Amino acid sequence: MSEVVLVNRASPLWPVEAEPLVRRGAEMTLRLENQPLDRVEVGVQLADDAQIRHYNQLYRGVDKSTNVLSFALMDGEEEPLASDGPLPLGDIILAYETVLNESQAQNKPFESHLVHLTVHGTLHLLGYDHEQSEQEAQHQEKREIAILATLGLPNPYG
Repeated sequence: MSEVVLVNRASPLWPVEAEPLVRRGAEMTLRLENQPLDRVEVGVQLADDAQIRHYNQLYRGVDKSTNVLSFALMDGEEEPLASDGPLPLGDIILAYETVLNESQAQNKPFESHLVHLTVHGTLHLLGYDHEQSEQEAQHQEKREIAILATLGLPNPYG
């Protein structure tokens, strides 16, 4: 069986402990969203603020860093290509400095915040979009809370 979550440490700022946390958050999200873990693949880039700012500007026209970006490969309406290999769902990029600063400012453990952002990004790859409407935002938030609870982590919104 191939790896479900491929992690690339694009920035040396990230501690090695981040990789299993990211894998755990993404895999649990996929499992609870009934994705076939033997058939799907998610890429995660552990970046820094400069790297994510570049992607945010390039793809969203926003010239600032952010905590997480997600790039889904399918919009949910397309049929996946027939293949013997894994189906790539897309990529998630996380920015170390922003994740760290937010966790400190919000008085949350870095590890919990990182897993939350991974769950958040993975849901985006699966078609969730909190920017569509308030109803969609509430739906995504509820899923995040439920997934994090399964992982033994607190509600990040409460």
